Amino acid sequence: MQIAVLALIVLLIVLLFGQMTKNSKLSKENKKLNERLEAKNITIENDVVSHVGVKDTIENFSSSNEVMDLIHAGESKTAVSEKLGIPMSKIELMIKFDKLKKRD
Repeated sequence: MQIAVLALIVLLIVLLFGQMTKNSKLSKENKKLNERLEAKNITIENDVVSHVGVKDTIENFSSSNEVMDLIHAGESKTAVSEKLGIPMSKIELMIKFDKLKKRD
């Protein structure tokens, strides 16, 4: 009877060791997968930010041309702001950038 109990204990120890080894391997694999997922999420976020930046630049370039065309046509900053729905501060910034651009 004691031999059977001892054999069962040894069997349980072997099974426990096997499960601990599997658990360790799975934990390492899980860590690797989480690192890859985080890297992919960062890449996706960077792509989204880049896309938004390009879109904003294109829109600003287009609206900047419109603003400068109206200013050169004699429209006031206030009138251009109201007509295009662009804040006055942005209109003034576009005018400053246009002046800097022409200096170069």
